[in-house]
Amino acid sequence: MVRSALRWFALWLLVAPLWAAATTAIIYQPQRRDRDVAQEQWPKLFAEVREQGFDTLVVQWTQYGDAFATPEEHAWLLQRVRDARAAGLHIVLGLGSDPAFFTLQDQKKGQDMADYLRALSRRNVEVARRWAGDLGDGAIAGWYLPMEIDDVRWNDPKARTQLRDYLVEEQRQLDGVASRPVYVTSFFAGHMTPDRYADLVQDVQRSGVRTWVQDGAGTQRLEQGARQLYMAAAGRCAQAHAQGFVYELFRQTGTDKAFAATALSPVDASAVLAQRAPCDGDTVFFELRYLPAAGGILQR
Repeated sequence: MVRSALRWFALWLLVAPLWAAATTAIIYQPQRRDRDVAQEQWPKLFAEVREQGFDTLVVQWTQYGDAFATPEEHAWLLQRVRDARAAGLHIVLGLGSDPAFFTLQDQKKGQDMADYLRALSRRNVEVARRWAGDLGDGAIAGWYLPMEIDDVRWNDPKARTQLRDYLVEEQRQLDGVASRPVYVTSFFAGHMTPDRYADLVQDVQRSGVRTWVQDGAGTQRLEQGARQLYMAAAGRCAQAHAQGFVYELFRQTGTDKAFAATALSPVDASAVLAQRAPCDGDTVFFELRYLPAAGGILQR
């Protein structure tokens, strides 16, 4: 038992710095078209990202429907993650994303989603095992669940309970693959009051999964004043609060169903990149292709 305790303590010392310190991260949302970028440009891009002060790359997903599931696409994305690590970036690894997630939520309003959430969990564990096997446990600083928790579906008490149970189970199963922090993002669109939304964030935090709240500046669903009310409510340092905030580096120009966006001007991008999360939380930016450093490299 003493030897077992010492082994666990040694493991804790290995990963504790990743857990304790707030991170400055950039999210990368892999797209199939990114495979057209010349291989030699990726190490240069990630080195520039590291030089700009980012310490972490969050890979939003490692599968999106059937994208990046084939051996060829998987190998391509695996090399991109290795390029990022070689540049000195920690990796928070996204798992499987279902393109029909929000459509299914709309169809199942008022219905039980437990079976669907269990299916998501099974898929995520399979994806996590594959990537842990390829990269090794030490290469993964955290797991990311690419589901995005909104302020519509999860307002219902029964749905909230199912969400909390799902997140607890996800944390438990991923711990069995590699015990790392688990993250998820959440966004608001005015369907709850700011205080009720803060309660939702607290519920997610209590599950053990860490919540990053999207600031909504790029999607522009709400005006700036309203957004600030939600951000302030979710970032009350004296209470259970968001683990961090995601600052959006784009302006949405299309609908949610046909997403299109444009990059910010260099001046506006600099202003966004100067922001930092309150409460010594994680500061996360979305998304890599909208960074000025990625201009002319990644298609937007």
